[in-house]
Amino acid sequence: MKIAVQLDSDRNILFVNDTSEDGAKSQVKLFSDKGWTLVESDPAFSIDQKYLWTVRESDGKLVHIATNLTPDEESQKSNTELTNLVIDQETDIEQIKQSITELTNNQLKNNTSEISDKQEETK
Repeated sequence: MKIAVQLDSDRNILFVNDTSEDGAKSQVKLFSDKGWTLVESDPAFSIDQKYLWTVRESDGKLVHIATNLTPDEESQKSNTELTNLVIDQETDIEQIKQSITELTNNQLKNNTSEISDKQEETK
């Protein structure tokens, strides 16, 4: 559903008309010169928290001021970051496994060498 929002010069949302899509369109048609613009509503948008939102200039979407992202974009970004962390962690674990294997092999070589030296001494 489309809603009408009035933006100030800093792109803060001042007022919202979400009575109906037709009402929102009429509001914009009559008062577009007063900063009213038509946007697609977002299920996460709340009039009570309009101060947390703005309309992104590049595509006219409702976005959070703090991130300049829609809630869906924020979620996608979080999922991507989490996936990258898991990949990095898996890489770290693999490197630790390789290091442990290398240390174990070195220790085994040292132990084998010590045993051989002791056997040589007892001959």
